[in-house]
Amino acid sequence: MPGQVRVARLLLFGLAFAGLVVMLALEDELTSYGMGELMTPWLLVWVCALLTLTYDSRARGGVRLTTIVVMVFVLVGSFNQAFGAGSPTEFGDAALRIALGVPVVVLLFLPKAAGWFDRER
Repeated sequence: MPGQVRVARLLLFGLAFAGLVVMLALEDELTSYGMGELMTPWLLVWVCALLTLTYDSRARGGVRLTTIVVMVFVLVGSFNQAFGAGSPTEFGDAALRIALGVPVVVLLFLPKAAGWFDRER
């Protein structure tokens, strides 16, 4: 596995862990509606983290592409949340997903990572 894929994998695991910490930290100050609104993008991040568990010798280009597409959905929602943030915690939550999500998408688009997923079996 090339270094770019390993780093993307570690970033996704770190982002998933950060999401858990954010959810636990904000659980007391949010209503159930606010918690559900906060949880939606984090669920997609956790799906991406679960997809990285398949990044082994059996991984194909479809797993890479699925991870990229789901992360783009997370990033679009995070940019919308960051620009329309009503409080510093909303902005910080969105900024965290943006800061760790953009490098994941970029790393998975690099030629070495794409070549590793598309290699001969």
